[in-house]
Amino acid sequence: MFNERCSIVKRAGLRQEGRVKIRQEEIVEAALTLVDEQGLGALNMRAIAARLGVQASALYWHVPSKTALMRAMAQSFHARALAVAGAGAAKDWRRWLIDYGLALRRALLSHQGSALLCATARPAPDTAAAAGDLLAAPLVAQGLSRAHALSCLASINALVLGWAVYEQSEAMHDHLAEMIGFDESFALGLEAMVSGFHVD
Repeated sequence: MFNERCSIVKRAGLRQEGRVKIRQEEIVEAALTLVDEQGLGALNMRAIAARLGVQASALYWHVPSKTALMRAMAQSFHARALAVAGAGAAKDWRRWLIDYGLALRRALLSHQGSALLCATARPAPDTAAAAGDLLAAPLVAQGLSRAHALSCLASINALVLGWAVYEQSEAMHDHLAEMIGFDESFALGLEAMVSGFHVD
C-alpha cells in the first residue's frame, strides 16, 4: 500500500514537473524533429515525451490530443512566416505578400513532411474568424479589405504548399531538379501571382 502511494505521488510529481518546465514550443519542436527522423506516421505522444524526458501525461497540459499537436505544428510554420514578413505597416502590401510567401516556403522546407502536415492538420472548431483577423491584419493595415487580404493569402498558401509537396516528394524532387531551379522558379511564380493581385 505504501509503495503504491509512493508511485502515485511520483507520477503526480512528474506531471507537475512537466507542467512547470515544458513549454508548448518545446513540444512542437520535439514533434517536428521526430517527424524529420521517422516520418509523420511515427508521431505519437509517448515518443515525444521520451525525447523530452517526461511522461506523456505531462504533454497534455499543453496539447490535449494528437490532433491539437498537429494543429500546433502546422501553425508554427505560418507563425514563422508572419514573423519574418513583419507587421506590414512599413512596406508595400505586394512586397509583404512576397516576403510572406518566401518565408513560408523556407519554414516548410526546414522540416520533412511539413506540407502534408499543413494540408491535413485539422483546425480548432470556431476559430476561423479569429484566425482570419490575425492573418489579414498586416494587409488590412495597408488598405486592403479583410476579404481581399484573405483571398490573396489563400492563393499564396496554396502556391507554397503545392511547391513544398513536390520539393519534399521522393518520387518527384530529383526529376524536377533536372528541369528547373526550385528557388528561381518558385520566386518567378510567386512574383507573377502577386503582380496579378489588384486592390479591391
